[in-house]
Amino acid sequence: MCRAVLIAGLLVACAVGLVGCANGPAPIKPRGATAVKLDAAKKRTTVQAGLANLVTITMPPARPGYAWQISYHDSRYLKQQTDFTPAAAADAGPTISFLAIGPGNTRLRFVLVPAGTNQGVDPADQQELVFTIR
Repeated sequence: MCRAVLIAGLLVACAVGLVGCANGPAPIKPRGATAVKLDAAKKRTTVQAGLANLVTITMPPARPGYAWQISYHDSRYLKQQTDFTPAAAADAGPTISFLAIGPGNTRLRFVLVPAGTNQGVDPADQQELVFTIR
């Protein structure tokens, strides 16, 4: 009898463990915010963000007929939260948000290309962010 109860208990524990694994790790929820406004004249910006910070980046304004695109992004450190959101004011650029999910150093690069372009076009402008996430 005790042996049957022990085996049944082990089977239940294994089943619960497998269900928990199937759901994956719990998502990281933002625990802070970091705002970064990029300057068109400065092509490289250094950013320090805390782990689980929501990083909102305001791009320089795009010239007519052009759009910003991500050209490099390491998803081990930054998880994209939004696509580019159009500027609220004429003198501002679009915004995009990432969640800092891994500690370490990484880079994020953007290029300004003709709207609707996917690949193979020389960028009209570029921006690079160098991140330290702690």
